Amino acid sequence: MARLQEHQGKELLRKAGIAVLPGRIADRVDDAVAAAEAIGYPVALKAQIPAGKRGFAGGVRFANDRNEANAEAAALFSATIHGHRVARLLVEKKAVIERELYVAVLSDTARRAPVIMVSTKGGMDIEEAGHDKRTLAVGAVDILRGAPAYFCLDLICDLDLPGAVAAALAQVMARLYRVYRTYDCTLAEINPLALTRDGLVALDARIALDDDALFRHPELGIERSLEVGDRAPTALELAAAKIDEHDHRGSAHFVQIDPDGSLARRDGKILIGFDGIGTGVSMAVMDELVPLGFLPMNFCDTSGNPTASKLYRITKIILAQPMIEGYVFASCLSSQQLDNTARGIVKAFREIFPRGATIPCVFSFRGAWDETALAMFDEHGITKSRLVRLLGRDSTEQDVAVALSELHREWRADAGRPP
Repeated sequence: MARLQEHQGKELLRKAGIAVLPGRIADRVDDAVAAAEAIGYPVALKAQIPAGKRGFAGGVRFANDRNEANAEAAALFSATIHGHRVARLLVEKKAVIERELYVAVLSDTARRAPVIMVSTKGGMDIEEAGHDKRTLAVGAVDILRGAPAYFCLDLICDLDLPGAVAAALAQVMARLYRVYRTYDCTLAEINPLALTRDGLVALDARIALDDDALFRHPELGIERSLEVGDRAPTALELAAAKIDEHDHRGSAHFVQIDPDGSLARRDGKILIGFDGIGTGVSMAVMDELVPLGFLPMNFCDTSGNPTASKLYRITKIILAQPMIEGYVFASCLSSQQLDNTARGIVKAFREIFPRGATIPCVFSFRGAWDETALAMFDEHGITKSRLVRLLGRDSTEQDVAVALSELHREWRADAGRPP
């Protein structure tokens, strides 16, 4: 799921005809102050991070003059909110709010349809809003018919809203649904949708796109790696995501489990690079590695018979991770053409370690063309390093973990470090 930041989502709303407040993006304190001066006080300064509930965490602040804008911007740029360092602010005119509403269009997997949800109790406490039909309206949308304004007005007819507000809200709902459909969203949410003296205004926007549809929207300029949650993707994840971008022959799926090493430090684990053919064997190997003191810095699945060029590129990315003290490749018993797999890995190793591997490396080749794959490592001199261990079709996941542990102890002993 590719989640847009607030200012990106609001731009889509603005283009769809939904009112948003005047605002500017700032990457520095001086830029934020200049934006506030141009917009006119009072202003709101809002941290742009891929996480919700910023208000509770101090990520939204207000300023009534230049001194306050400078102080609040400086405080935000030095803050870390929900684990995200604030690097960008949205500076907006502060709204005078008469009432807060909530409106969203989301993908409902149970109904297998888009669902429109509206509440008359918007704001930060939306999760605690009641389910009374006078305060909450929910309805599935037939994608062949869409959600025209009359459909939306009928959906909210029981809500406790004045007629003029209900009519304006129905227009916002219809336009938000068009955003949802146009950009292949999984979620399009406005919270709060504020009633002001100038009408309904979107004070926040949470827009999430289906990762599989990103190629249809190059105009958005979204760089995204899969399954990284709310955090921003790392440079290595973005590089890995490009491997499958124009070539769908097998996968080179890569995500960093512990990108900054904080989990390993907390639990006293040793970080390693990891690549597996098949999620099942990957999890089984990890189950054996962790009790022996190791933690994969990344998860990687190179299954589906990817080309040698994909293995070459992903292996270089895995080994580019800082702090790793080992590398493991493990295959499942499958029909994947392992000689192609080995060809890519060998090329990467010869470039990265021209004089032989300098960290413990264990390879387990089990499946089609496994003997050819193992022979290729010998032919190209990869096994000349005493830090490389090759395992064949009779090896188990436990054998892989034990082999790495033994090599790692030898490696540390050679370096004069305690085990």
